[in-house]
Amino acid sequence: MEAFLAGDARAMTELLEPDATFHSPVTDYRGREPVGEVLGALVRVVTDVRLTRVLDGPDATAGFFTASAGGRQAEGVLLVLAPPGGRASDVTLMVRPLASLLAGIERMKVLLGLD
Repeated sequence: MEAFLAGDARAMTELLEPDATFHSPVTDYRGREPVGEVLGALVRVVTDVRLTRVLDGPDATAGFFTASAGGRQAEGVLLVLAPPGGRASDVTLMVRPLASLLAGIERMKVLLGLD
């Protein structure tokens, strides 16, 4: 969560299992390298992140946040599944409202060369 708040995609990627899965609002990405590429773009699109609440469990952490997504105000949740002291195996990002999500998706497409 700290790496996400700092916009540090490299640190986020280093904390992943080799076969980790990232569930974006659009599709799933599997494997540290593909997920790392997506995270690199994500931190350029979802900016000014401010944590509003954290729910911390033994194998999962959910961080609720406000941010700018694609230049629009947004709210979201980042859910990270990881054993205590271990690497993350599963990361899920949810962003709302729809207008912010769609603006963010368009920007991600450009950054990932999917346009």
